Amino acid sequence: MAGDPICRADTPGADGPGRVTFIGDVHGWADRLVTLLARCDGPLIFMGDLVDRGPDVPRVLDIVHARCAAGDRCLLGNHEHMLLRSLGHPGIGQPGSDEDFHRWRSAFAGEAVMQAYGVTNAAGLRRAMAPHLDWLAGLPWVLTGPDWIAVHAGLFPDEPWEDQVVRLRSGWAEEDANLAHLYHKHLAQVVPMDLPTGWVVASGHTPQPRVIARPGRILCDTSGGLPGRALSAVSWPGFRITASG
Repeated sequence: MAGDPICRADTPGADGPGRVTFIGDVHGWADRLVTLLARCDGPLIFMGDLVDRGPDVPRVLDIVHARCAAGDRCLLGNHEHMLLRSLGHPGIGQPGSDEDFHRWRSAFAGEAVMQAYGVTNAAGLRRAMAPHLDWLAGLPWVLTGPDWIAVHAGLFPDEPWEDQVVRLRSGWAEEDANLAHLYHKHLAQVVPMDLPTGWVVASGHTPQPRVIARPGRILCDTSGGLPGRALSAVSWPGFRITASG
């Protein structure tokens, strides 16, 4: 996959221009991730959904956690959200839920994670994932740069973008109000009505046959965590598209 699609950014909150690269949903496919990282430049923003579906979640988490420790950033995706709700964590103010755990394991393809860690229950998974759970619980629900906004599923078109960003920065504290920005696929190609000219909203979450990269909108999930798919990245500014295969 190749193309010439738009964006500009620095590290979140920075004032100066600079390139940033948005990486689509990895979903446990470490081989695709390693291939793509070798082809990507600049600060990276992982769009969330590192877990579930693919065969090597532990290695994916090791890689992305290390990249973030070195300065890259990662968003919370809906698959991390459900995993954390299932297991519980003090950082999210929730004790865990057997109901959510069974739902995550079946409906979210969490069984692939269980198999990768070689565990059979929630307690075993908590122990196995302990090196990463604090980090996952602290992942932001939104990231912003000088002229970009990154959020896992997207933003509402009929609500001011600043109001949405302020609410998303509260993360788990306003979980119910923020869930649509992680889960709703109808946000895939829309932008807020007041998005400034020259800005872009970047997301993953909704798999596409090809990257969407147009004025105002980037959607970079081409994998969906499924076999035989490529993992894609989009750099901003310039809409440069890179893929793992």
